[in-house]
Amino acid sequence: MDTYRKTVLDNGVRLVSERLPQAFSVTVGLWLDVGSRDEEPALSGASHFIEHMAFKGTERRSPLDIAREIDRLGGQANAFTTKENTCYHARALSRRLAELCDLLTDLLLRPTFDPAELERERQVILQEISMQEDTPDELVHVLFSRNFWPGHPLGRPVLGSPQSVRALDRTAILDYLRRHYRPQGLIVAVVGDVDHDRLVELAADPLGSLPPADQRPPRRPPTPAAGLHVVPRDLEQVHLVLGQPAPSAVDRERFTAALLNLILGGGMSSRLFQEVRERRGLAYSVYSFLNTYSDSGLLGIYLAVAPSRAREALKVVRAELARLAAEPVSETELAHAKENLTGSILLAAENPEQRMARLARNELHFGRYVPLEEVVEKIEAVTAAEVSELAARLLDPQVLSVTALGPADPDELAAEMAA
Repeated sequence: MDTYRKTVLDNGVRLVSERLPQAFSVTVGLWLDVGSRDEEPALSGASHFIEHMAFKGTERRSPLDIAREIDRLGGQANAFTTKENTCYHARALSRRLAELCDLLTDLLLRPTFDPAELERERQVILQEISMQEDTPDELVHVLFSRNFWPGHPLGRPVLGSPQSVRALDRTAILDYLRRHYRPQGLIVAVVGDVDHDRLVELAADPLGSLPPADQRPPRRPPTPAAGLHVVPRDLEQVHLVLGQPAPSAVDRERFTAALLNLILGGGMSSRLFQEVRERRGLAYSVYSFLNTYSDSGLLGIYLAVAPSRAREALKVVRAELARLAAEPVSETELAHAKENLTGSILLAAENPEQRMARLARNELHFGRYVPLEEVVEKIEAVTAAEVSELAARLLDPQVLSVTALGPADPDELAAEMAA
């Protein structure tokens, strides 16, 4: 615990660091509690657009200057946008901490949004959306989210739509940035060979001078919608996503849900993989996934099958869901899931970028440092009865949402859903 330190600047910016004495590098992340779920429909894709434009020139650096500086540092720098967060991050040798902080704060605070660069990047983002449209195993997840959370920003894609991205202008983007990039929602997370006092010195000037902004309105939790949605497409396979509500990222049952996900379809020994692929040969790719947000969650299943076997696949998956909801989870199954989950968390902790992200997300969700030992202890404390009880509550066929992309027969799938 003595390797972790936290400082809060007067304007609300939070600086959190975890010192790893054995490291040669530092990994720095500037995290903002803003993402695509904070966008109005007309501004869909704005958060992602802003993240792209950060690397297209600042008041002090041209796009070429930025690229050259990243190369000169001998490290790496990038950014990403999710439905709830935006992050600018970089990694280099620890002696480069000052330069990393200067570069990242410049990208965050002083992008110029040059009109010519903005138009060029608009075309890049439109191509990114087109790539997603041409990738059915990605597109089906976008379509599913839209159907699962209709009319809610969590249901819209992070990239936005072609229509919204074409309509975004410089004035609207700058106004969105001013309203949502607030110091109270900014976290600087640093992991590696870092001196926390030095970090505070480096960040106090550029970030401490930011004026506090008004609190944004509270986020509105989504309301999931059940049902079947078939999207015809001339493909070789039918891509299916099934989903139901799940605990949020801060829910006390989050570890129980993570174990349930692993038992259902989180690996090669999972129930879905064994039944759908190994025993029946219905699909090459089949898995379950758990998406968690600050106030909601989703337990989903993906698989791709031959059109002639789509109804059979849906029947088998629904049967596995019913079995998991009705029959107790075995102690052996639970023990294997615990080993899997604990192992993945501890292995991720050896990756500096993953460790930095974990540091930031714990601050965002819980406002504190969460030791790995505490996480492992909570995972080990989950009982088979708790997993079975959660499965019985979550895996309700009445709240199942299904999206099918490809040459599926809507009547056949509807008949199976009604069976």
